[in-house]
Amino acid sequence: MELRQLEYAVAVAEELHFGRAAARMHVTQQSVSEQIRRLERELGAPLFTRTSRRVTLTEVGEAFLPEARSAIAAVRHALDVGRRAASGTVDELRLGYAEDLGPRLFQLAVPALHARFPAIRLAPQPMTTTAQLSELSDRRLDLGFCWTAQHPPELASLLVAREPLVVALAAGHPLAASDTIDPVQLSHQPLVIVEREVNPWLHDHFVSQLESRGATVTVHREISSLDRLLPLVLTGSAIGLTTSSAAVARPFAGIVYRAFTDPSPYADHRIVWRRDNTNPAVTALIDIVRELRDTAAFLPPEVPRASDMPHRGSTTGGTGGTRPD
Repeated sequence: MELRQLEYAVAVAEELHFGRAAARMHVTQQSVSEQIRRLERELGAPLFTRTSRRVTLTEVGEAFLPEARSAIAAVRHALDVGRRAASGTVDELRLGYAEDLGPRLFQLAVPALHARFPAIRLAPQPMTTTAQLSELSDRRLDLGFCWTAQHPPELASLLVAREPLVVALAAGHPLAASDTIDPVQLSHQPLVIVEREVNPWLHDHFVSQLESRGATVTVHREISSLDRLLPLVLTGSAIGLTTSSAAVARPFAGIVYRAFTDPSPYADHRIVWRRDNTNPAVTALIDIVRELRDTAAFLPPEVPRASDMPHRGSTTGGTGGTRPD
């Protein structure tokens, strides 16, 4: 029995299609079929029932599949541990994070992780969501903390918070006098949102949510960093969209933030890891984040309402150098 036979069997079981399994493994369909036949001969029973229309697991396949996954995970973990030992990083946990999410994770979860694993060394790295998902798939990260609701099938995720979006306005903008903004009020307004190249899911999610609430969306500019949002909003040439935590964390004179009417558009942030993970520190950190989430520790803050602000000539609200990527 060879490792690649187990990998092919798992791929076919997950895809329920020999052609898709072959494409996923970057080999020909004939190679997958031949290796599965060899494996079945060694086992003495078929793993799959094949017809012209569908592929299904047999009872033997159902029993064999979990053990095959465990064997593959054990081999990969052994390889990963060996590589880390060779580079002197065997006790290192590689964490990717979106810049505006990392501080909350480190403040809340990392002390609890160190209490369970005192010798663990953390290697945090700010990265876009797209980069994190790629690095996780390639086993160059152990865990990511990012803005997404979609990821490759080899990854798993935990929803940490569903954060409402807010509208960034110049203090003198007519909409700034409102406590909440109906998405329809943003129709044909010049909007600034996250660059699609930075986070395709988040960009499309922003637009689709506004459109589903009746807005006609006009994207004036796509930005890779919210630092570039400020001049556009301050001069009144555009309206920005950001998250409530980013708005509250970075107050800036001349800019106000207003919540949307219910139901508010939102963005999901999640921790993401490999399904075949065998690192106990990763499992512990996932459990810690889940416990914190269930006690509302990651609950996003509310932005000030217009009626809560003092009536002065200038108003402050906030965002700055964070970016939901």
